[in-house]
Amino acid sequence: MSASASVVTSIPKIKMSRAEQNPPLVSVVTPTFNQANFLRETIESVLSQDHPAIEYQIIDDGSTDATPEILREYSDRAWIERHENRGQTPTINKGWERAKGTILTWLNSDDTFLPGAVSRAVAYFDEHPEVGIVFGDTLFTEPDGTPIERSKGQEFDYVNFVKRCHNPIAQPSAFIRRSVIDDIGMLDPHYYYFMDWDFWLRAGVNHKITYFPELLSTYRLHADSKTVAQANKAAPELEYLYRKFFGRSDLPDTLRSVEKEAMVNMLFTSGGYYLQGGNRKAAALAALKALRRYPSSFYQPSAIHKLFYCLCGGSSIYKGSRGTYHKVRTIFES
Repeated sequence: MSASASVVTSIPKIKMSRAEQNPPLVSVVTPTFNQANFLRETIESVLSQDHPAIEYQIIDDGSTDATPEILREYSDRAWIERHENRGQTPTINKGWERAKGTILTWLNSDDTFLPGAVSRAVAYFDEHPEVGIVFGDTLFTEPDGTPIERSKGQEFDYVNFVKRCHNPIAQPSAFIRRSVIDDIGMLDPHYYYFMDWDFWLRAGVNHKITYFPELLSTYRLHADSKTVAQANKAAPELEYLYRKFFGRSDLPDTLRSVEKEAMVNMLFTSGGYYLQGGNRKAAALAALKALRRYPSSFYQPSAIHKLFYCLCGGSSIYKGSRGTYHKVRTIFES
């Protein structure tokens, strides 16, 4: 496939300022690399959306499978481009840089939009002009599309998101106003695993992020999913992410006040990734680092439990202790 591109027929042909776009133009970017088995389903899920103004770019990041052949089928319905492999984050940024929409997102080539997802997100933005990012739920599936479970969405609290070091934002169900990107910039190409997490952290400092209980997408779990197959490599990136975030000089007091607890939870979360990757030694070291640097944080049963998990997770000792932990926690919280 050549590097030339064709524009999707639903893109307005006349030039309009962003303020004049009615209905709002939504720009969707799909980066793809060697996922021909899932790609067609992803593309069809975007092209079948009922929102009348969608700008769709599919960028092949140097695939060596049947991806180019599949993309030729859609050359008259989407902006198609191919370049040498450079990674997911730079590929998404490339699409965003030329996107014309007032609302942007990306949809990976193993995920799908559910019917009506885009129009529901647009309607939410129309009704909530103060919101910069909105996200709904996603349906986790097996590689063949068999449903596993729905993500457990709940009202989004940005400070709690930072403090707990737990990302509840279902990326394929998240939509972003152009004004947010204009303010904080694109995805950071330093990140391979956590480019979305970094973006939500940066955006939430000055922009409102909200959750609404709509099921908008599917998220396929399979052997090639980055956070599943390479969890051991993700842990140091998460630590870098949090240290960089709290290294900012412009954080408000509400965030600075939770820094210690957030860093402890980050180290425990990193330990959990190491355990997923089979590196029990690194998991234990992450937990001991949290204990050594922030000893005053270990007065809560939950912190002690996380410490014990990172030290002994997966062992028979840990499994046998879980009942005792829950009894102690009940006493402390009563």
